[in-house]
Amino acid sequence: MRLHKTALAALLILSGAGAAGARTVVDGFGAEAARTALSLIERQMRDPEAKVAGLRIGRAGALCGTVDLRNRMGAYTGPRPFVADLSEPFLGRLPEGPELRSPGSMAAFRAMERAKALFEANCTAG
Repeated sequence: MRLHKTALAALLILSGAGAAGARTVVDGFGAEAARTALSLIERQMRDPEAKVAGLRIGRAGALCGTVDLRNRMGAYTGPRPFVADLSEPFLGRLPEGPELRSPGSMAAFRAMERAKALFEANCTAG
């Protein structure tokens, strides 16, 4: 499994291999959970070199962060928020423009709605 160096750095920090005290970046988030999250991102987003940042545990226990994926031309499109429920396992990026107007299927619509609800319950301020 190829991981982008940003994702690998996040995994190392989360697993305690980084500088002393780096574990507090995501308090209570173990290395196994980090591996699961990064594996979900790689499988579901179909980009082994996705740039993952801002990993943290949300208010209700889901994983919050951002992921920057490449488009078909190979250019990164910019970081977008994601939320993951590792107990399911479920991972969804926050939908934007075209996805909101025209989901590809009923399953895609349900996944989009679930991601929005999980994000609201975990990753927003308040």
